[in-house]
Amino acid sequence: TTGKGWFDMERPEITAEIKRDLQIIKMRHVLDRKRHYKKMGKSYDPKFFQMGTIIEGPTEFFSSRIQNKDRRQTLVDEVLADEQSRQYYKRKYNETQERTNSGGKKHWKKMKQQRK
Repeated sequence: TTGKGWFDMERPEITAEIKRDLQIIKMRHVLDRKRHYKKMGKSYDPKFFQMGTIIEGPTEFFSSRIQNKDRRQTLVDEVLADEQSRQYYKRKYNETQERTNSGGKKHWKKMKQQRK
């Protein structure tokens, strides 16, 4: 536990879902292109943390409420649920793959085919 200063917080068991959620939080600068975050560096997974559910107040019903049909079980599911962002991630992934694979054997074979 963390001690009395931190209310004896227990160390959680890190499952695959929690590990993915922590990776998403680490790479949050990729999720929102318009927002810039401070560099994370080589930070490791935290030893002590808690995960919970945000409960909106009655005044946020119309302004910033997430509808029940839009709620997902994990953070990863919530990120991938948006179709527009999924297309953006897919496009960026393909661009990165194209950039890193250029110069390889497949790339040269493809270039030869185009020249014919």
